[in-house]
Amino acid sequence: MATDLAARAWRWLVWFARGLTGEARYDAYLAHERACHPGREPMTEREFWRDRYRAQDADPGSRCC
Repeated sequence: MATDLAARAWRWLVWFARGLTGEARYDAYLAHERACHPGREPMTEREFWRDRYRAQDADPGSRCC
């Protein structure tokens, strides 16, 4: 029982950290590409992050810096 609780806590911590750092965004992008554009080759992870940062730099929105 304690092992199960520890495993659940670890999975939650990993899930939380991936969301906090933004790492889960690429997974969401891949899921979207598979669902909405099945014939299109998705960007690599490197291309995805470069495109995302380029878009943020072009339109910073409500960021402070």
